[in-house]
Amino acid sequence: MKRSHLAATLLLPVAVLSLSACFNGQAATTTVQASMNSGNGVQAKQGDIRIENATVVRNAEEPGAATLLVRLINVGLEADRLTYATIDGKQAQFLAADDAMDVASGIDIAPGASIGFAYESDLYISVLEGFDAEVSTYVPLELGFANAGLAKMSVLTVPATGYYEGITARP
Repeated sequence: MKRSHLAATLLLPVAVLSLSACFNGQAATTTVQASMNSGNGVQAKQGDIRIENATVVRNAEEPGAATLLVRLINVGLEADRLTYATIDGKQAQFLAADDAMDVASGIDIAPGASIGFAYESDLYISVLEGFDAEVSTYVPLELGFANAGLAKMSVLTVPATGYYEGITARP
């Protein structure tokens, strides 16, 4: 075997370790980041309900009002019902663009159903007055379900611009 091949063979393990950059393994920063708040679109699971892309949108044209942009998915075999919501400690209201829909007391989520709120949807979870959290801050969010229980998380507040333009607190 040539000396150059022998040297390359001996240096290969050293090169692999040095080129792997940061620490690899269970405590690697790339592994740990997935469990931390990383921006808008917070994900959570409460019982059989998956909560996806939870973000609070604050509209400058409606001071004191905010709405929750979120998708709720029932991955269980039984129906559930969203009965309670607070955004930054303020009681939220369930609203619908269609007056025929009675959602004031809660929203049913059938097994396998995926229900969106605020974006391309006629359903809203909104605080209509008293919301004063600044844009780019995290606020506590609580969603209560009849079967799945109470989900508590921290979500980002964003302005109603760009992707969120047109999202308001009221239908």
